Amino acid sequence: MYPIMIDLTNKKIIVIGGGTIALRKVEHLLAAGGRPTVIALEIKEEFQLLEEIELIKASYQKEQLKEAQLIFACTDSKAVNQRIVDDAEDWQWVNDCSQKKNSDFFNMAVIENEEVLIALSSFGKSPANIKQVKNHLKEFLEKESKQ
Repeated sequence: MYPIMIDLTNKKIIVIGGGTIALRKVEHLLAAGGRPTVIALEIKEEFQLLEEIELIKASYQKEQLKEAQLIFACTDSKAVNQRIVDDAEDWQWVNDCSQKKNSDFFNMAVIENEEVLIALSSFGKSPANIKQVKNHLKEFLEKESKQ
């Protein structure tokens, strides 16, 4: 994998799924300047509180991917997520939240303040370990900034 930072301004981003994982992805996309479209039959109430997103209450259809540059397959169905991966064009970047091996990219744990951004990954092998490392680094940075 090749770590990069992406400017999400004016990028067409589709998140398929309306559950907890989709919500977390959307919140991070919004924080990074993205303006995603969320497509799902069932959408958590918390999505209604978010500004700068488009909500489409519908089941997944291939034509919904048409212009998307980034696609997040966040449904609770591995079969639907697989269909999304299969339907995507070669030029589209897909993150299958249910199967890392299907993904063109995946998210990393991030620590950010005014001075630094640190991204951490275990390549999907140990998210719990990365969470611990993130918390230790966060504490360290907070202590350093107070000195």
